[in-house]
Order: sequence, then C-alpha cells, then structure tokens
Amino acid sequence: MYQRGSVQRRIGGRVRGAVAVAVAAGLAVTLAACGSDSGGGSSAAASPAAASASSGPDLSGVTLRVATYPAAIGGDEALLKAAGLLDTPYKVRFQTYPDGGAQTGAVNQGSADLARGSGVANVLIAAGGTKPNFVSVATLRLPTSLQWTVAKKGITSIADLRGKKVAYTKNTTTQYFLLKQLASAGLTFKDIQPVPLTPADGLSALLGGSVDALAGFGKTVQVAVAKGNPILADGGPILKGSLGGLVGAYNAYTSDLDDPAKSAAIADYIGRIEASFAWTRAHPAEWDKITATNTNQPLESVTANFKASENSANSAVGPVDPKALTDQQAIADTFQAAGLLPGKVNVAGSYNTKLNPAIAAAIASYKAKFPANFAVTTVK
Repeated sequence: MYQRGSVQRRIGGRVRGAVAVAVAAGLAVTLAACGSDSGGGSSAAASPAAASASSGPDLSGVTLRVATYPAAIGGDEALLKAAGLLDTPYKVRFQTYPDGGAQTGAVNQGSADLARGSGVANVLIAAGGTKPNFVSVATLRLPTSLQWTVAKKGITSIADLRGKKVAYTKNTTTQYFLLKQLASAGLTFKDIQPVPLTPADGLSALLGGSVDALAGFGKTVQVAVAKGNPILADGGPILKGSLGGLVGAYNAYTSDLDDPAKSAAIADYIGRIEASFAWTRAHPAEWDKITATNTNQPLESVTANFKASENSANSAVGPVDPKALTDQQAIADTFQAAGLLPGKVNVAGSYNTKLNPAIAAAIASYKAKFPANFAVTTVK
C-alpha cells in the first residue's frame, strides 16, 4: 500500500492565452499559454474570438490530479508557479508524496491522474504487476553532489557496510545506486541489512544511531554531512543515463487516455513543465532563490549545483524516447540480477505513445510562445 499524499491546493482559472493544436487521430487540443518571456506570471488575456474559434475539447470541467514532491524536495507546483504557468484552462489539484514510487503508485491506484517518477521507481512499479502508462519521458537535472551514501563516523568505505544496517527509500533511485555501489565493492543486498525508510525517517535513523548508513539525496544527505557523517560514495554518475541526466517519466491513469479532455489537459500540462524548465535556465538567479528558500539550502550551494547540473544535461520533458527505454531496461535488469524482482521486466511494455503527437505539439506551441527562454541552453 502506498502512502497517501496530502492535497496541497486546488488551482485553475480562466484561459489567458489559447493555442489550438492538432492531436493524433484528428483530436484537437486547446492549450493555454500564459506568462511572458520575462517570466514572473504576467500574461495576456485570451480574446473571446480566439476562444470561441477553438475546436478542441472543453477543458473547463477537467480536474487534473497531479501527484508530486513537496516543495522542500522539488515538486511541479513550485516550478510552474515560478515560471508563471499555473493559470491553466483546467483545474489542477496537487497531491504531495514523499517519493516517486508512491507518486506513480497513486496513479496506478486511480487516486491521481498524473505523476512524474524516476526511471528506477517506474521499472519497479512495472514489476509489481500493475501495468502503468508512461506517456512522457523526462530528463531530470542531476545534482551529482547530492546523491550520496553517507555513514556513521568510523565507517569509511562501501566495503565497510558488510553486515551493517543501511537505510534507503524503496522503489527509488537510492535503492538503485546503492545496489550498484555495493556491487563495486563486491557486495550484494544480502551482505547488508537493508532498512527501507522514507528520506526523512532515514535521516532521523542515521542521526539517532539506529542505522549505520543512509543512501539518500538532496537535503537529507546535506544535513547528514553537516552533522559530520562521512560520504562513502557518489550516486550521481551511476544515475546519469544515455540522455545525459536521470531518466524519468510521467505516468498517466489508464482511463484518462480514452478521455479527450483529460488527454488534452495532460499534454498541455507536460508542455508547461517543459516551458518551466526553459524558464529556470533563462532566469537562474530567480529560480535559485526560490529553490534555496523552499529547500532551506544555502543560496551559494543551490546556485553552483543548478549551474553544474543543467550544463551537464538540460532538464526536459517530451514524448516517449527509445533511448530512455534502453536506460530503464538496464535498471530493471540490475534489480532482477540482485534477486529483487520476480522475473524479467519488459520496460517497453509500460510505455504508451498515444499522446506523443499531442505532447510534441504542446511543447512546440510553448516554444513559439517563449522563444527567448527556450533559446537558453547554458546557465551562466
């Protein structure tokens, strides 16, 4: 059973800009494009004539339930708000979950419509017997300095973890890079005492002494290191796939793909996420301040981390990409080799390309709306 998320807020509003986009099989999707290249939420209202001329489905009655991380970890809501792209022609209800596995599981159970999870969470969900529908591939910025395995003082290497209690978050990237780190030291999961915990509980367990090490990411490992716990290994290089960053995907609730209005909203939402990523690169100082505040990290660290990670591989979302499937199949094979999966997982069978044309069209429309933002690929 997945941990229930908390509904943070319900948003929505009038369409501030509309662009009609042709979708697969003749389906037309109405996209709302708000904001300006300068960001900050300013926008122009859509003209009544343009709205009435649209032949796409009516999105005003759609509520898109999006499972996401809380702002302290890095969720969609903070990203869209920063870019000024929250004023959608459909309602969005954000539901927060502590990790990607729980988010993807919520979609499979029907308690959410859309969720973005890492490649690791996705392949493990696919192995669980419930077929997900991954409709979009995400390349997520990879802060290599924040994907660490840390330990108690006195433990100096991964090899020292033999027989030790090691906390990690099940069905997430931490479990994957821990497996690979153990293998590099000639160890397997059977050689340690794995303790599955949420990131926050894992940190508390390490600081309280009930576990010997923690495979974690972001703020949790920063706090552990600040308390004097040594870093044993960096998981970042392990997670960097063929697309240059951590591969993830958006999982959509199955029945939504047969609903023209829900499908249109999903495609538009993914287009907005891509436009928001572009906004962060075009406005790094603004985004770094927001991130530092939300995550309670030093601004200098956030700034350096964002620049390094985005210049390694731009964060992006888009249609299903065969390269991502290859990366995720390799992840699945790693878990199977470790005896952690019941059998062979066919990752490709978990992807659905039905929305590929709609997502591509949505992104193209936002690129046309915000050309200056999309032109920035290097963070200065």
